[in-house]
Amino acid sequence: MTEHGFLVIADITGYTAFFEHAQDSLKSLLELLVEHTREPLQISRLEGDAVISFALDGSYIKPQMLLEYLETTYIAFRQAQQRMRLNTTCRCNACRNIPNLDLKFFVHHAEFMLQDLGPYTELIGPQVNLIHRLMKNGITENTGIKAYAAFTQAAIEALQMDNLTRKLPRHQEPDEYEGQVTLYIQDMHAVWGQQRDLQRIVVAPEEALLNVEDDLPVGPPLAWDYLTTPEYRAVLDMVDSVEVETPQPGRIVRGSVYVCAHGEAVVRQAIVDWHPFEYFTYDSAGMLPGTSNLTTVYLSPIENGTRVLASVGHTRGPDEASQQWDQIMVTQGPDRIREGCARLRQRILNDLELGIIVQPKPFSPTARQVEDAIA
Repeated sequence: MTEHGFLVIADITGYTAFFEHAQDSLKSLLELLVEHTREPLQISRLEGDAVISFALDGSYIKPQMLLEYLETTYIAFRQAQQRMRLNTTCRCNACRNIPNLDLKFFVHHAEFMLQDLGPYTELIGPQVNLIHRLMKNGITENTGIKAYAAFTQAAIEALQMDNLTRKLPRHQEPDEYEGQVTLYIQDMHAVWGQQRDLQRIVVAPEEALLNVEDDLPVGPPLAWDYLTTPEYRAVLDMVDSVEVETPQPGRIVRGSVYVCAHGEAVVRQAIVDWHPFEYFTYDSAGMLPGTSNLTTVYLSPIENGTRVLASVGHTRGPDEASQQWDQIMVTQGPDRIREGCARLRQRILNDLELGIIVQPKPFSPTARQVEDAIA
C-alpha cells in the first residue's frame, strides 16, 4: 500500500573520527536522537550515525511541527555536546573531536511503501532512495553552511511555508535519476545561536496563582498541536474564534499573538516563550482595565497521553484591579479551564474516531540496536 508523508534523516557528522571509548559519547548522542524522534515521527531504522524516520500525512495537524522537531532536536544535541566537552578529561584525538561533531537533517515529502522487517519498518520506493542519495552533496561547499536542514521543494510545499524559502539559501544538487534537485538550506548553527541566549519566561507552579491539571489522549507533540492551533484554541478557550498574528508568516513562534473573539469582546494572548512539545508561556490581557496574567502551559508524557498543567501567574496591574481579578481567577478560573480541556479532549477523541488524526505506531530501538548501528 502506498503511503504519503515526510521522510526525515538525522545524520551525525564527524563520526569517522570516533573509536574506542569515545564511541560511548557517540552512543549517547544517537540515543538522544532516538529519544527526540517522537510522534508523529516514527523511526524506520538506525543506520550507523543516522536515524531514519517518517511521518504519515494525517498523523499531525500543523506541518510546522516538523520544523519544531528539527530545531528542538538540534538544540538538545548541542546542549548534550557541550556537557560532554565539559565533562571529558581524556585528551585522546577522539575525545578532543567531540566539539567537531555536528548534525544534519534531510527532509523530503513523497510517496513510499512500508514493509515490516523484524523490529523495523522499512521505507521502500524511488523517493526513499532519493533522500538517501541527497546525503552526499555539495551543500557545504556551495553555501558554507556546515550544520543544516535540507528541504526538498516537495517538503517546502507540504510544510505550507513558502515564505520560509525567502530567507533560506537555495542549492541545486545534481542527481543521476532526477536531474537537478532543488534544496532549501536552513542553517542550524543560526538556530542554536538564536535560542541559546533567549531568556526563559515561565510561571513556576509553586509561585502560581493557580494550577490546573488535565490529561489529553495523545502524546506531547500532537497535544502541542491541539493546544496551539487557532482552530482548537477556540475550543479550549470556549470562544467564537481565534486568529493569530505572527512575525513569521505561516508559523507560530515567540512573538505571535492569539486574538480571541467572543461576541464583541476581544482578548489578546501574546506568546512570550515557546519551547515546542515542552511548554509555552503567553501574556493575556485581563478583563479589568490595566490587568494581565502570564500563563505557562506545561506538557509531560504519561501512559497513553499527555498531562497538561496550566500555571496562571498573579495578576499584574493597579493594586485594586489586580486583587479583584485575582479573586475572580481563583474562584472561576479552575472550572473554566477544566471545562475547556474537557471540550478539547472530546474533540480529539472525535478526530481519532473519525480518522482525521491517525496515531502512529510506537517504536523505540533497544540499546542493543543502537550499539549494533554504531558497530
